[in-house]
Order: sequence, then C-alpha cells, then structure tokens
Amino acid sequence: MRTLHRSGMFALRTLRQSQQMLLLSNTRSRRLSTHVSVIGLHWKTDETRLRQVFEVYGTLETAHLVTPEHSSMHLWASVVFSTFDEALAAVSELNGQELDGRLLRVGIVDPPVEGESVADDTS
Repeated sequence: MRTLHRSGMFALRTLRQSQQMLLLSNTRSRRLSTHVSVIGLHWKTDETRLRQVFEVYGTLETAHLVTPEHSSMHLWASVVFSTFDEALAAVSELNGQELDGRLLRVGIVDPPVEGESVADDTS
C-alpha cells in the first residue's frame, strides 16, 4: 500500500511540474506582447470609457472597439500598452472584473501578423 501511495504522489508531482513548465513556456512566448484582448464588453461601452479604465495601468498606444460590419454591437476590444509590465498589470487587475454591468475576460494575446487587420478575426 505504501508503494502505491508513493508512486501516486510521484505521478502527481510530475504532473504538477509538467503543468508549471507549460505555463512558464507560454508566459515566456508571450512575454514581449503588449497586446491585450478584452471580451464581454457592454454594448454601450465606448472607446472613451475603455481608455479611462485601461490607462490607469500604463501608457496606451491604441485602444479600440471591434465591431463587425453586420452588427452595431462590438464583440471585443483591442488595447495595446507601451510595455509588457503595463499590459500584465491591466490583465491581472481587470480579468474577471465588472465594467458597465458585464464581467470582462482580459488577456495578453500575440500581436496581429503583419498585414493582418485586427478586425479580420471577427469575420
């Protein structure tokens, strides 16, 4: 019984280490990205309000709502900070928080591929 317990604990420890390594590698691959995706915005939230909320965490290079052509409601927003640390601070503080009555999903994303529009993702 003791051997089974030890092997189970070893397997659990190995799994946790693997998960930590994967998380670390994902963080490193996105480490330089200053692009933040904001999902779950209220349809009345405008770019001025978006900027007010996010500029608390640092200098914004851009902040704009993405609205598909076939709808008047925006699906998400793209915010770009000047540094990774600013982007990380915003994500850490705002992910899961309420804005204008809606819960936000905020995360660091890879920058768009050169020549690709931010709006291309919504079509």
